[in-house]
Amino acid sequence: MKFIKRIVIALLMVLVFIILVENYDALNKASSFRFHLYSSLGWYTSPIPVWLIILIALTCGYAIASISGFLQKMSYKKRIKQLESELESAATPVEPARKTSDQTHVSTSKEP
Repeated sequence: MKFIKRIVIALLMVLVFIILVENYDALNKASSFRFHLYSSLGWYTSPIPVWLIILIALTCGYAIASISGFLQKMSYKKRIKQLESELESAATPVEPARKTSDQTHVSTSKEP
């Protein structure tokens, strides 16, 4: 299964590389962002290439997903510890049954 996963990842990387090479001109176009809310104050960025915008968006998405996953993992650990403590407090110790000589040896001889 790991071998198949590695092949799929390698094929996806080759596909991404081909797409990047074929669209080199489109990815190098510069764009600028502006923020202007009907007032005299406005915010404008310097021209940024499209590939950098895509890279920043992917990095932000990865960071947000990682933080979200970490927080969810921490809540799961907290819940597991809570359930384990509830289980320990609710469980009563059970003593194993004692074996007696009557239970372990069965008499096969017939007595009159």
